[in-house]
Amino acid sequence: MKKTLAVGLSIGLLALACAGSARAQDDAWAPRARAAASYLDGQWGKPDGWAQSEAWQRFVIVDALLDHARRTGDDRWNARVFSAVRNRSGLYLNDDDLWAVIANVHAWQVDRDPELLDYASTTYRRIVTTYWDDRCGGGIWWDRKRTYKNAITNELLLYASTQLYLATGEASYRDWALRTWAWFEGSTMIDGDGLVNDGLDAACRNNGQPRFTYNQGVLLGGLSDLTRITGDPRYRMLAVRTALAAIRKLSNPGGILREPVPSIGADGRMFKGVFACHLGHLLDDLPDGPERGELAAWAGRNAKAVWTLSDSGAKAIAGDWSEAASQTDAAAQTSGLAMMLAAAGAGRESAPGHSGADR
Repeated sequence: MKKTLAVGLSIGLLALACAGSARAQDDAWAPRARAAASYLDGQWGKPDGWAQSEAWQRFVIVDALLDHARRTGDDRWNARVFSAVRNRSGLYLNDDDLWAVIANVHAWQVDRDPELLDYASTTYRRIVTTYWDDRCGGGIWWDRKRTYKNAITNELLLYASTQLYLATGEASYRDWALRTWAWFEGSTMIDGDGLVNDGLDAACRNNGQPRFTYNQGVLLGGLSDLTRITGDPRYRMLAVRTALAAIRKLSNPGGILREPVPSIGADGRMFKGVFACHLGHLLDDLPDGPERGELAAWAGRNAKAVWTLSDSGAKAIAGDWSEAASQTDAAAQTSGLAMMLAAAGAGRESAPGHSGADR
């Protein structure tokens, strides 16, 4: 590893994407986000993670709380975050491992323990060398039995590649990011609406399964990072197209984000939070204009719905942001927190086109 370059780049590009902006956002949404984070910890916090969360969700919660610390200056839960990110139990699928890789990179940028980055790089290399093959022309398998090539696993590979490149400067990560996107773009998983479906069928074609919100969200992060890495604005333009398609096609008539199926289960209560997290990063990177304006207004509308649903922070955030009676848990609370953090960042006063060095 190029350690000198790694330190220099990581200082300048601290905790990109879901690790958010280093500048505290002191608007109305910051104290509301603090209330949501306090509820999350008080209701579900335990020494090495959060009760009622799936193993992969532990790492999304880590990222959300790192984002919260950077946007609000409130780092009260860093000790729990650093303990949770080192808890790698319960990871059985390749997407599980990639969620952990990403969170370990982000935690390393704060904690500086080399074990975090070593774990991320070692796990990443094991996945790409073992599970990328020529079936369907490329891509990595979701499961270790090689039964399914899907969107989320390969989107996470793209995003993990960009994050590791930005942290270390190693060209191989940039090359894997470009290779992954080239395959993904040609895979047929992006449909005519510009949205990503769940995966590929046995004939290596779009299987027509639901277009979950997190499938759109992770892609925003990877594409926006590709513009940062290459200087080519095309990738971020594609991220904007995906984000606009998602808020227009996956929202209810009142403009509130919903999953495209009536019942989503425990995994799905984290999906909207993943989308919100990456939307917040995209908003950080976009210059002012009509597209940013539409995305920022939508973020504010959804954050308001979440805040209202929680009775102004007095109770847990429901998994369905348009139905107060829907189930609550640590994942649902984190999703609501991520939406409020995205709204906090949406009103930033930084100059258009600000760089990662500003973070």
